Amino acid sequence: MNKTPHIRCDILLAYPSESVNIFGYMIPLGLSSIAAVLEENGYNVKIIDFSTYTGDFRYDLFRMKPSIVGIGGTTPTRKGSFHIARLVKEVSPHTPVVYGGIHASFTAEDTLNSIPEIDYIIKGEGEFSFLQLADILTGRRDDPPGSVPGIAFREDNGIFSTKASRIDNLNILPMPARHLFDKKPELKLDFFNLPAEFIMTSRGCPACCSFCSASRMFPGGVRFRSAEKIGQELESILSKGSIKALKIFDSTFTSSREHVESFCAVVKKFNLLWECEIRADDNIDLPLLKLMKESGCCYINMGLETTSENLLTKMGKKISVAKVEQVLQWCRSLEIKTKVFFTLGHLNQSRQECIDDIAYMKKRKEEIDFFATTIGLRIYPGTALEKAVGKEGLLDPNFSWANYNPPLSNLMLLEFGDVLILRQKHLGFSFLSSLIIRLLSQKTVLSPDYIFNIIIRQGISNLFKSFLLKVLHTFHILLWWFRIGTGVIDLNSQKDDDARKVMEAQS
Repeated sequence: MNKTPHIRCDILLAYPSESVNIFGYMIPLGLSSIAAVLEENGYNVKIIDFSTYTGDFRYDLFRMKPSIVGIGGTTPTRKGSFHIARLVKEVSPHTPVVYGGIHASFTAEDTLNSIPEIDYIIKGEGEFSFLQLADILTGRRDDPPGSVPGIAFREDNGIFSTKASRIDNLNILPMPARHLFDKKPELKLDFFNLPAEFIMTSRGCPACCSFCSASRMFPGGVRFRSAEKIGQELESILSKGSIKALKIFDSTFTSSREHVESFCAVVKKFNLLWECEIRADDNIDLPLLKLMKESGCCYINMGLETTSENLLTKMGKKISVAKVEQVLQWCRSLEIKTKVFFTLGHLNQSRQECIDDIAYMKKRKEEIDFFATTIGLRIYPGTALEKAVGKEGLLDPNFSWANYNPPLSNLMLLEFGDVLILRQKHLGFSFLSSLIIRLLSQKTVLSPDYIFNIIIRQGISNLFKSFLLKVLHTFHILLWWFRIGTGVIDLNSQKDDDARKVMEAQS
């Protein structure tokens, strides 16, 4: 928010800053959806998004005098959310602070026990739970806070918590309150460098991958917005700005063939290019991809993660390498660009499986436009992976997402952005560092036109920030190396042989 919000409001919603977003600025859709529901019910709502806000928060908070402050955020931005809560209590100690979002949903008890400045947590889909709590806190309803579904708060004898509710009919939700953001989104469609906007057409995911919490955040299957509602939102977006493309925010856009067909019929009228995330499952075939292409689909994201069928089964992906390759072939024939996600360092992944994945990327570099590859497995709250690493003793007994600092002897390290990364002992430091060095220097995983478009749309300032993060990440790697050299972490060797195999796979 660039303009100073002097006008008083009933409810202030705040969102912490993202460190660097190479995809461009986007509004937090979840928070804007909550704001829309509150406005629809007569509340005067303001939003401060710290990604763009340049004002004095304490001063603006004092001037606005909100009855409630709601804070969103994710796992990487959780400390920013906590900082906002502390600032609120500095200025207005008696103003209720409500924290919500995917991170809050799975860490409610931990957060309330660790962050006294947060009074309430909304779990799961927050639109109507937040509304009910707001009605109670402002005196519109004479009910106790404990009557609200999906809420957690402190009581004298501990943490009180209720089960999160599910919004079965997404069509009852109003359009996101985009008008409350002073700064318009600055998204660009990857590869095409076209101005774009995010839109959500469904909630939920048919898969239950061990490293992801989407299906647990939105349980009970996937729900869809109607074509009519989607069309209305597209008309609204286009009437207020000049965009040429869409980024679909769904976890799995193609989870229903009927939904895809109805969306294609609507979006085709607007002459927009668009991208989405799909799963290479039984729903995908050549006729469906043709329909998507004809309606403007020019780019798909798809998670393969590994070429090991055994690991794919263990992580609950419910896909096969053969089907992924078939989908890639179809996309190639239709000239739909593809991004494929890989992770090196899955739980119990062998060295040979990592080498096989590298070799696969090398082999397929002409068929896939971009490999989004990460080293080390990111761990998020609410996932099966979080439970698994806990059972294997990789998390401290007193682990807390709110204030965790890993000891040097632990193989759980903090990435910049405060996301835990699993680096497993049996893979060895030399092996992983070889992968890091090779991947950072490999044209295999970075499409030249993709890089060029990022540079064009980010400008020198953000590019410099990205460079600084790379420097910090390199320092992070060197620090880990130092820990190995001083014997703080004892890793198995095989390093010369493993490094040679990695080099051979990449050459």
